[in-house]
Amino acid sequence: MDPLAKQPFDLVSLLTSIINNFLINIFGQDWGKSVENLWSLLPDYAVAVMLRVITFSFVLSVILIVIVVLLIRSMMGYRKKMNDTLTFPGDKADQEVKPTSLRTPPPVINEKWQNVLAHINSENASDWKLAILECDIMLGDLLEKMGYMQESIGEKLKVIEPSDFTGIEYAWEAHKIRNAIAHDGSDFMINDREAKRVIGLYEAVFREFEYI
Repeated sequence: MDPLAKQPFDLVSLLTSIINNFLINIFGQDWGKSVENLWSLLPDYAVAVMLRVITFSFVLSVILIVIVVLLIRSMMGYRKKMNDTLTFPGDKADQEVKPTSLRTPPPVINEKWQNVLAHINSENASDWKLAILECDIMLGDLLEKMGYMQESIGEKLKVIEPSDFTGIEYAWEAHKIRNAIAHDGSDFMINDREAKRVIGLYEAVFREFEYI
Protein backbone atom coordinates (compact mmCIF):
# COMPACT_ATOMS: atom_id res chain seq x y z
CA MET A 1 0.00 0.00 0.00
CA ASP A 2 1.19 3.53 -0.83
CA PRO A 3 2.32 5.24 2.40
CA LEU A 4 0.39 8.38 1.33
CA ALA A 5 -2.80 6.36 1.55
CA LYS A 6 -2.16 5.62 5.24
CA GLN A 7 -0.99 9.04 6.36
CA PRO A 8 -3.74 11.49 5.27
CA PHE A 9 -6.74 9.98 7.08
CA ASP A 10 -7.35 13.38 8.60
CA LEU A 11 -7.49 14.85 5.10
CA VAL A 12 -9.84 12.06 4.03
CA SER A 13 -12.08 12.86 6.98
CA LEU A 14 -12.01 16.51 6.00
CA LEU A 15 -12.92 15.72 2.40
CA THR A 16 -15.67 13.39 3.63
CA SER A 17 -17.11 16.20 5.74
CA ILE A 18 -16.94 18.68 2.86
CA ILE A 19 -18.64 16.30 0.43
CA ASN A 20 -21.28 15.38 2.99
CA ASN A 21 -22.09 19.06 3.70
CA PHE A 22 -22.32 19.72 -0.02
CA LEU A 23 -24.75 16.84 -0.49
CA ILE A 24 -26.81 17.96 2.53
CA ASN A 25 -27.18 21.42 1.02
CA ILE A 26 -28.35 19.93 -2.26
CA PHE A 27 -30.46 16.94 -1.19
CA GLY A 28 -31.30 17.92 2.38
CA GLN A 29 -30.18 14.72 4.12
CA ASP A 30 -27.05 13.32 5.76
CA TRP A 31 -24.91 11.29 3.37
CA GLY A 32 -22.01 10.77 5.77
CA LYS A 33 -22.18 6.97 5.85
CA SER A 34 -22.54 6.75 2.11
CA VAL A 35 -19.47 8.96 1.56
CA GLU A 36 -17.44 6.92 4.05
CA ASN A 37 -18.50 3.75 2.26
CA LEU A 38 -17.45 5.35 -1.02
CA TRP A 39 -13.96 5.96 0.34
CA SER A 40 -13.76 2.39 1.63
CA LEU A 41 -14.67 1.04 -1.82
CA LEU A 42 -11.84 2.93 -3.50
CA PRO A 43 -8.52 1.16 -3.86
CA ASP A 44 -5.65 2.47 -1.77
CA TYR A 45 -3.74 3.70 -4.84
CA ALA A 46 -6.80 5.65 -5.99
CA VAL A 47 -7.03 7.40 -2.62
CA ALA A 48 -3.34 8.20 -2.75
CA VAL A 49 -3.65 9.62 -6.28
CA MET A 50 -6.67 11.73 -5.34
CA LEU A 51 -4.90 13.08 -2.28
CA ARG A 52 -1.88 13.98 -4.39
CA VAL A 53 -4.09 15.72 -6.95
CA ILE A 54 -5.97 17.60 -4.25
CA THR A 55 -2.74 18.62 -2.50
CA PHE A 56 -1.20 19.76 -5.77
CA SER A 57 -4.36 21.69 -6.69
CA PHE A 58 -4.41 23.41 -3.31
CA VAL A 59 -0.76 24.45 -3.55
CA LEU A 60 -1.25 25.61 -7.14
CA SER A 61 -4.33 27.64 -6.14
CA VAL A 62 -2.40 29.37 -3.36
CA ILE A 63 0.43 30.22 -5.75
CA LEU A 64 -2.00 31.61 -8.35
CA ILE A 65 -3.78 33.70 -5.73
CA VAL A 66 -0.46 35.18 -4.61
CA ILE A 67 0.49 35.95 -8.22
CA VAL A 68 -2.88 37.63 -8.88
CA VAL A 69 -2.55 39.77 -5.75
CA LEU A 70 0.98 40.84 -6.74
CA LEU A 71 -0.18 41.68 -10.29
CA ILE A 72 -3.07 43.79 -8.97
CA ARG A 73 -0.77 45.70 -6.65
CA SER A 74 1.71 46.24 -9.45
CA MET A 75 -1.01 47.52 -11.81
CA MET A 76 -2.38 49.89 -9.17
CA GLY A 77 1.11 51.27 -8.54
CA TYR A 78 1.69 51.74 -12.28
CA ARG A 79 -1.65 53.46 -12.71
CA LYS A 80 -0.93 55.85 -9.84
CA LYS A 81 2.46 56.64 -11.35
CA MET A 82 0.86 57.38 -14.73
CA ASN A 83 -1.74 59.66 -13.13
CA ASP A 84 1.01 61.57 -11.34
CA THR A 85 2.98 61.94 -14.57
CA LEU A 86 0.20 62.91 -16.97
CA THR A 87 -1.82 66.11 -16.66
CA PHE A 88 -5.50 66.32 -17.44
CA PRO A 89 -7.88 69.32 -17.62
CA GLY A 90 -8.84 70.31 -14.12
CA ASP A 91 -5.84 68.65 -12.45
CA LYS A 92 -3.70 70.65 -10.08
CA ALA A 93 -0.66 70.28 -12.32
CA ASP A 94 -2.70 71.58 -15.26
CA GLN A 95 -3.71 74.61 -13.24
CA GLU A 96 -0.14 75.38 -12.28
CA VAL A 97 1.29 75.12 -15.82
CA LYS A 98 -0.95 77.04 -18.19
CA PRO A 99 -0.36 78.06 -21.81
CA THR A 100 1.11 81.50 -22.16
CA SER A 101 -2.12 82.82 -23.69
CA LEU A 102 -4.10 81.83 -20.58
CA ARG A 103 -1.75 83.22 -17.98
CA THR A 104 -2.48 86.47 -16.18
CA PRO A 105 -1.25 89.24 -18.45
CA PRO A 106 1.65 91.31 -17.14
CA PRO A 107 0.80 94.68 -15.62
CA VAL A 108 0.37 97.52 -18.09
CA ILE A 109 3.46 99.71 -18.38
CA ASN A 110 2.47 103.16 -19.57
CA GLU A 111 5.48 105.24 -20.58
CA LYS A 112 3.57 108.48 -20.09
CA TRP A 113 2.80 107.45 -16.52
CA GLN A 114 6.48 106.73 -15.94
CA ASN A 115 7.25 110.31 -17.02
CA VAL A 116 4.58 111.59 -14.64
CA LEU A 117 6.19 109.74 -11.73
CA ALA A 118 9.61 111.09 -12.64
CA HIS A 119 8.29 114.66 -12.62
CA ILE A 120 6.24 114.40 -9.44
CA ASN A 121 9.24 113.00 -7.57
CA SER A 122 11.35 115.95 -8.58
CA GLU A 123 12.26 118.75 -6.16
CA ASN A 124 11.25 121.38 -8.69
CA ALA A 125 7.74 122.85 -8.40
CA SER A 126 7.58 123.37 -12.16
CA ASP A 127 8.01 119.62 -12.61
CA TRP A 128 5.07 118.98 -10.31
CA LYS A 129 2.89 121.19 -12.47
CA LEU A 130 4.17 119.43 -15.59
CA ALA A 131 3.24 116.08 -14.04
CA ILE A 132 -0.35 117.29 -13.56
CA LEU A 133 -0.55 118.60 -17.13
CA GLU A 134 0.74 115.29 -18.48
CA CYS A 135 -1.81 113.38 -16.38
CA ASP A 136 -4.60 115.47 -17.88
CA ILE A 137 -3.39 114.63 -21.39
CA MET A 138 -3.49 110.96 -20.39
CA LEU A 139 -7.04 111.45 -19.09
CA GLY A 140 -8.08 112.87 -22.48
CA ASP A 141 -6.54 109.88 -24.28
CA LEU A 142 -8.33 107.48 -21.95
CA LEU A 143 -11.70 109.13 -22.51
CA GLU A 144 -11.25 108.99 -26.28
CA LYS A 145 -10.45 105.28 -26.08
CA MET A 146 -13.67 104.88 -24.14
CA GLY A 147 -15.56 106.45 -27.05
CA TYR A 148 -16.02 110.02 -25.81
CA MET A 149 -15.09 112.21 -28.78
CA GLN A 150 -16.17 115.65 -27.55
CA GLU A 151 -13.78 118.52 -28.18
CA SER A 152 -12.52 119.15 -24.63
CA ILE A 153 -12.02 116.99 -21.56
CA GLY A 154 -14.60 119.03 -19.68
CA GLU A 155 -17.21 118.30 -22.36
CA LYS A 156 -16.30 114.63 -22.27
CA LEU A 157 -16.74 114.47 -18.51
CA LYS A 158 -20.14 116.17 -18.72
CA VAL A 159 -21.67 113.40 -20.83
CA ILE A 160 -20.34 110.51 -18.76
CA GLU A 161 -22.86 108.58 -16.67
CA PRO A 162 -21.66 108.30 -13.06
CA SER A 163 -22.64 104.62 -13.07
CA ASP A 164 -20.10 104.04 -15.86
CA PHE A 165 -17.32 105.99 -14.16
CA THR A 166 -17.07 105.62 -10.40
CA GLY A 167 -14.09 107.96 -10.20
CA ILE A 168 -15.63 110.79 -12.17
CA GLU A 169 -15.50 113.16 -9.18
CA TYR A 170 -11.75 112.52 -8.92
CA ALA A 171 -11.40 113.30 -12.62
CA TRP A 172 -13.34 116.55 -12.29
CA GLU A 173 -11.35 117.77 -9.29
CA ALA A 174 -8.00 116.97 -10.88
CA HIS A 175 -9.04 118.53 -14.21
CA LYS A 176 -10.06 121.77 -12.52
CA ILE A 177 -6.64 122.06 -10.89
CA ARG A 178 -5.03 121.40 -14.24
CA ASN A 179 -7.07 124.24 -15.75
CA ALA A 180 -5.92 126.54 -13.00
CA ILE A 181 -2.29 125.65 -13.72
CA ALA A 182 -2.81 126.15 -17.46
CA HIS A 183 -4.48 129.56 -16.97
CA ASP A 184 -2.30 130.98 -14.20
CA GLY A 185 1.00 129.48 -15.30
CA SER A 186 3.89 130.41 -13.04
CA ASP A 187 1.56 132.39 -10.79
CA PHE A 188 -0.18 129.23 -9.64
CA MET A 189 1.29 128.09 -6.35
CA ILE A 190 1.30 124.44 -5.35
CA ASN A 191 3.32 122.51 -2.80
CA ASP A 192 4.71 119.01 -2.97
CA ARG A 193 1.95 117.45 -0.86
CA GLU A 194 -0.90 118.97 -2.87
CA ALA A 195 0.73 118.06 -6.19
CA LYS A 196 1.04 114.43 -5.13
CA ARG A 197 -2.59 114.45 -3.95
CA VAL A 198 -3.73 115.61 -7.40
CA ILE A 199 -1.60 112.94 -9.09
CA GLY A 200 -3.28 110.43 -6.76
CA LEU A 201 -6.69 111.55 -8.09
CA TYR A 202 -5.60 110.87 -11.66
CA GLU A 203 -4.06 107.57 -10.60
CA ALA A 204 -7.36 106.40 -9.06
CA VAL A 205 -9.10 107.09 -12.39
CA PHE A 206 -6.40 105.31 -14.43
CA ARG A 207 -6.43 102.29 -12.10
CA GLU A 208 -10.18 101.95 -12.43
CA PHE A 209 -9.86 101.37 -16.18
CA GLU A 210 -6.51 99.55 -15.99
CA TYR A 211 -4.85 102.30 -17.97
CA ILE A 212 -1.69 102.06 -15.89
